[in-house]
Amino acid sequence: KYLRDGILVVDNILSAEELKAARDGLHETLLHHGVDTNDLEHTAHHLQKLSSTNGSGGVLDIFYPSFKMDIASNQILFQATQQLWKASLAQNGESEDELIMQGKQEMYHPFGKFDTDKGYMYIDRLGYRIPTKTAEEIGEKRICSLESEQPKKSKRKNTAIQRSLTPHLDCCPNTYNNSTNTSKWRPIQCFVSLTDNLEPNTGGFEAAAGFHRDFHKWAKERPPSTITKKDVKSGAKCRIDVPAPCVGEYTHIRPREDEHIMKLVQHVPVLSGSAVFWDNRIPHANAYKNDSLLSRAVVYCSFLP
Repeated sequence: KYLRDGILVVDNILSAEELKAARDGLHETLLHHGVDTNDLEHTAHHLQKLSSTNGSGGVLDIFYPSFKMDIASNQILFQATQQLWKASLAQNGESEDELIMQGKQEMYHPFGKFDTDKGYMYIDRLGYRIPTKTAEEIGEKRICSLESEQPKKSKRKNTAIQRSLTPHLDCCPNTYNNSTNTSKWRPIQCFVSLTDNLEPNTGGFEAAAGFHRDFHKWAKERPPSTITKKDVKSGAKCRIDVPAPCVGEYTHIRPREDEHIMKLVQHVPVLSGSAVFWDNRIPHANAYKNDSLLSRAVVYCSFLP
């Protein structure tokens, strides 16, 4: 299934006891930062200071609490990663052309032979996506307060303190086959879910299953972005093509130029205590809204070969 879809949900990575300890640890950590999970209406505004992404995806810059490190060093999680490395990645330095001839182009990478028995924890952030209704109500109160203080400066847009994380890749298509000047190689991404997330539009994980098999062809043929540019002197406007952007390792999936990929992105149901693994060439997202009454909580954690 992973070879076909580039996505795999593995249940029961955490035992019932480990899951409870992780949830308790999360709640204690958030409370330390002023967020009471039992009183989000009055305390969730403190989440804003924990997010460097302006609330996108409910991603929080929390890295080293003990409950999170326990999950990141979970042996079952690493063993599952090892198995996926062995099954899905070429390990003997095969060229891309050789793998294309074998019909295994999705196994290509430019890093050559590597030891699948050795890995390094990648300490990532966590996700805590509150219900959209709560996020909007808190944001509205904040905007009203700002308007009363600075009525001429405030601008009404999306007032919610959290929002979706739109479809994207955590790699640059145009440099994927280049192993030089690369800060890290994380071929498989992962999170462990601390809450059930079985229905669409509940703040959960979405992905374009199977796209890793078409990634290399798409990367070579990807159309440029078309933008409108205004001449400073004449004021005349013209449309020009520019290379599709990649900022750091973040590649936005564009609604117009990449429309066919947007249509492939679908909800992936996950039970609490489960891990979701996905190939880093899979476009993925966080749902547009969390229309449930519950917050979605995950720990992002993976390994580097």
